[in-house]
Amino acid sequence: MLCICIQSFSSVAVDKIKNTDETYLSPNMYATGSQSERIQRAINDAKNSKGKVVIPRYDAIEKTNVWLIDQAILLPGDFELELNNCKIKLSDKCRDNFIRSANAGLGITEIALLKNIKIIGKGNVLLEGANNPRSTGDHNKTLSINPKGYGQSYGSDAGKSVENQKGGWRNHAIILAHVDAFEISGIVLKDYHAHGLVLERCTNGTVKDMTFNVRQTINVAGAEKQVLNQDGLGVRFGCKNIIIANCKGKSGDDFINIGLTDTGIGAGEENVNVVSGSIYAGDRDNISNIYLQNWQDFYSISHRAIRIMPVGKLKINNVFIENMVINALSKQGLVVEYAGHIKGLFVQNVISHQPVKAKGISDASFRDIFYIGEGAAIDILQSDSVVVDNVKTITN
Repeated sequence: MLCICIQSFSSVAVDKIKNTDETYLSPNMYATGSQSERIQRAINDAKNSKGKVVIPRYDAIEKTNVWLIDQAILLPGDFELELNNCKIKLSDKCRDNFIRSANAGLGITEIALLKNIKIIGKGNVLLEGANNPRSTGDHNKTLSINPKGYGQSYGSDAGKSVENQKGGWRNHAIILAHVDAFEISGIVLKDYHAHGLVLERCTNGTVKDMTFNVRQTINVAGAEKQVLNQDGLGVRFGCKNIIIANCKGKSGDDFINIGLTDTGIGAGEENVNVVSGSIYAGDRDNISNIYLQNWQDFYSISHRAIRIMPVGKLKINNVFIENMVINALSKQGLVVEYAGHIKGLFVQNVISHQPVKAKGISDASFRDIFYIGEGAAIDILQSDSVVVDNVKTITN
């Protein structure tokens, strides 16, 4: 009888025994279900106990080094997700994010505040888009099998009457909405379907050591298909006290975009670029104290390396940009729009092959900027409230 019991232990059961004294759960502890289901089961089980899940390099159940997911990994508050030398890829069935805070999603109109979320990449961590994505692009893009021009982006759902024919927030790689105290670090985002990382109404957090790698196209069955947007980072309504450090790589649209347009669409709806809604709610939705630090060799294929855009009634206070090297391939450099809605822009130690544009800015400082190119290095009117110091033009 003892022999029978010993033989009945599966590798999963042994794995559970090994993890008894550990401080985390793993999807390798679950013998049944899809890879997505096992990851989410681990998170749900750990929520009220260990508060941590580790996704390892190897899926011991499926016997593969790729975690192919069909739906977003949903994270609760007071939780840490460690990605340990792993590759997570969206399946061709997935029309969702890689990772999203669990308080937000389709049909969720009231989003509760979550606290203390960590997404930590250790070693070589890759999040990669689908081979044949169902949808790409933001809410302004229409899906097409053969997209052309600025209004169309590829999606295998194109032409299907039962599927939404626009892009939107479901195409972004990682979304945190209404989260206080967070960290996201150590991840490479490749060929994602719209924006890379979007922060919505988030406070007191850190983003660091992130790499973005997109081409604005995808090869589907040997044919190149247009994929629009593919911004790097989005800092949206209500974000405050956030450090974003050590980012690099290339984006399709803006590498980082700080701001948002009020389009009058509420939380939980589809055809909008943010899951928490694009309705400006007054002072609480203003953006403040955003620190961009130590970015090396980053650029936008088609738009701006850094864009600040307080559209409409939105106000932005105190943005610090320092120690930046913008790659020569960037279409544009630092661009500030609606400058009258910005108080406190501090730019220091920047190397760029594109000029700094901040026409109409006040309450700002621009110091130690090396511009490698032709024409004026900076489009700014110096005044009593604007300091311009040691701006150098270096011709090629």
